[in-house]
Amino acid sequence: MSVLRDTNNSKIAQAEDAGGMSNPKIISKSFRDIENFKEFFEYKNKEIIQLTPGSLQAEFLSIQVGDIFFVCNQVNQGFQFSGDGTKGCISFAILWSENEKEYYSFRHPVKPQRSVFGFNNTEADNIFPQGGALTHIIIPVKTFDTYADKLQRHDLDDNFRSKNHVNLPLTGMKEIKDYLKQLIWLAVHQPSWFQNPHIEKLVADDFLPLLISKIPIKLNSKSFLKPSRRAKLIAQAEKKMLANLDKPLTLKQLAENLGSSSSALLYGFQDLFGVSPMRYLKVRRLNTVRQHLKGCEPENCFIAILASEFGFYSPSHFTRDYKTMFGELPSETLRKTAKAHGEKS
Repeated sequence: MSVLRDTNNSKIAQAEDAGGMSNPKIISKSFRDIENFKEFFEYKNKEIIQLTPGSLQAEFLSIQVGDIFFVCNQVNQGFQFSGDGTKGCISFAILWSENEKEYYSFRHPVKPQRSVFGFNNTEADNIFPQGGALTHIIIPVKTFDTYADKLQRHDLDDNFRSKNHVNLPLTGMKEIKDYLKQLIWLAVHQPSWFQNPHIEKLVADDFLPLLISKIPIKLNSKSFLKPSRRAKLIAQAEKKMLANLDKPLTLKQLAENLGSSSSALLYGFQDLFGVSPMRYLKVRRLNTVRQHLKGCEPENCFIAILASEFGFYSPSHFTRDYKTMFGELPSETLRKTAKAHGEKS
């Protein structure tokens, strides 16, 4: 995915090659703020939470080939993403990582070197505790079904798609990634190649059979991993936390409310989110304050009062935690909000 770093991302740009030809179906963009990321995609009923501290750096590259989209995202911070998908499409997501870190889709562990996930694309629930890079291949259901039928893969039905993830053989995943690397390289360096009239059919005829053929025909228990009891416990704990963002809550209280032990919660949150339960609670509270600062009327917003509503009673400690988390002071966020309001008015 290093090719993403070669794109011109100062603003939404149509990719250009050496000859000056541009392709409006290839779009690249850089983000330094999760809220801008949401706005760019006009997300509705979607939520993105930054999990790890530091300034956000994210890259986006979208390649449209006929009715198929190859969408590449690269983010330097850990994040949690949930929300609605795109109806009428089937999605296959692939992670790019040299390490066997565990990421999560619908609280199922997925491994970069083997797992493909997404499928039905009616909703999303992904956790990337340490950031990462991924490519989504978004295909109209009718198009996918046409190629699956040609290959007599009638097993790739609604039952398969409801599983949301599958593990491929290592050699099969490598072939798919090698193809995607070539496609991305061409999009970045020779975008006019995609304007050739035969390319849409060529890519569909090459890539879709490759993807479909690498999905195991006989799926066993190793192909689909079920969420563990711990994952279900953490989901309950997360729900309880979100209901108490504006109220005091200790680890002991949380464990007692769930009929669990503190150690089970500690290990579970560390596995899933890469942080302790109380750190996760603070992260969610900081993200919530930031969302309020981004959405408020600046002249009527008092940072100390807003912070205290979410459990930050020491202005100095809150300011320090906020800057560590997002790379800017809360007052800077508010100034940006005021500037944005001024530009709209």
